[in-house]
Amino acid sequence: RAATIAYMLDEARNLGLDETFARKAIAHYGADNGRKMAAGMQDPTDLVEFAAVFTSGLEANVYEMETVSATKDNFIVHFHYCPYVNKWLEQKRTATEIYKLCNVCLEGDDAITQGFEGVKFYPLKTIARGDKHCEMCYRK
Repeated sequence: RAATIAYMLDEARNLGLDETFARKAIAHYGADNGRKMAAGMQDPTDLVEFAAVFTSGLEANVYEMETVSATKDNFIVHFHYCPYVNKWLEQKRTATEIYKLCNVCLEGDDAITQGFEGVKFYPLKTIARGDKHCEMCYRK
């Protein structure tokens, strides 16, 4: 996915387009995931349950997720690995390109909140920015 997104944005730029279309498409994908998560929860208003669902499954292992905090008002998770950044590094992308690609992809993480009333997303740190890990925060 990381390579595909990067190549699609390269081709769009060659056609004189900006990344708006990709941001919207990735947001649609994130919103779909958020609605699916909420539908499978006992209480979609419970941020602790959200944290448990968010950090379960294959993605939790791939991103080496670590729950830092999960309370009724605040969920903070660290991602200790990012396969996207690693793929972009393999493609010899610059630090600026990687940062921009990451920001496009974060549209999906932000849009997950559409399935959860009153929840907002804050990417506090990112590996793409040069931080040691990604620190993602979801707050009520």
